[in-house]
Amino acid sequence: MMDSEKVFTLSEARAMLPWLTEVTRDAEQKANEVRKHITEPKEAQKRLQRIIQHWAETVFKLGAIPKQPFTIDFDTGKDYLCWEYPEENILFRHGYHDGYMGRHPIEEES
Repeated sequence: MMDSEKVFTLSEARAMLPWLTEVTRDAEQKANEVRKHITEPKEAQKRLQRIIQHWAETVFKLGAIPKQPFTIDFDTGKDYLCWEYPEENILFRHGYHDGYMGRHPIEEES
């Protein structure tokens, strides 16, 4: 079960972005290589699942919540901050029960 206990501030989540971007870019590149070079469907699917599983486990170890490849939620204690590769910043959030389709822009505090 993937139940994150880490609560993030916006600045904490944003501080993780360079590393998460690198890890996610690497996973995406590996997945693209599998799609290009592995022609046997079952073998390709097996390799893709391993790549995505490794990505998800890496994200989860940091306390963030891996969603569909390659989307990550950060629990704030009241909702989720939501980042999707290749976005350059965390600019969206959504309620606990809203999901990706409920994403809306973060209102920056001045």
